[in-house]
Amino acid sequence: MASYARGRGGSRTHAGRFGFGSWGPTVGGQRKSSGRKTVQGPTGSTSPKYRMVSDCFANKISSYKTLYNQTRGPARFPRPTPQILNTFSNLIDKGAIVQTCSTSQLSKWARMKQINFNSRNASTTACKNVLNKKFGKTTIKAVARTKSGAFMVATSPTWKGKIFSFPK
Repeated sequence: MASYARGRGGSRTHAGRFGFGSWGPTVGGQRKSSGRKTVQGPTGSTSPKYRMVSDCFANKISSYKTLYNQTRGPARFPRPTPQILNTFSNLIDKGAIVQTCSTSQLSKWARMKQINFNSRNASTTACKNVLNKKFGKTTIKAVARTKSGAFMVATSPTWKGKIFSFPK
C-alpha cells in the first residue's frame, strides 16, 4: 500500500515500510530511473540498442503462440488447415505479425466504411475486403478463420510509420 508523504506533492509515493525505501514514482511495481540506460519492462531490462530486436522477437513469439493455439484444445469451428498454418508461419518468418479480430469488430469497421459485411455468415474474403478498405492492401497479408470463429490476420508490423495493432 502506498502512502503519500506530506510536503512532497501528490504524485510521489513511498514504497517502503517504516520510512525505508526510495522516493519516486512507481510504474507497475517497478522503479524507473531516469539515470539508467536500461529500461525495465515486463520481461526484464533491455538495453536501448537491443530494443528493436527484442520487440521483433516478442512479436514473433506472440504470433507463433497464436498459431500453436490453433492446433490444441477444443474447436467450435473448423481448424485452419496445416497448409494455412504453414503459410502464416512463412509470413511470420518474413516479419509479419499475426493478430486476431472478432466478427463484431469487423462489422463495426464495415459500417464505418459503408461496406456490405454479413457478420452471421462472414467469409475470409469478406473479412479481407473490409480490412483492406480500412488499413490498405499493403498492411493486410493474409486472413484465416480461427477455431473459435474469430479471424486470424497476418499484418505488416508497421502502418503509416507506427507500430501496427488493431484499434479497440
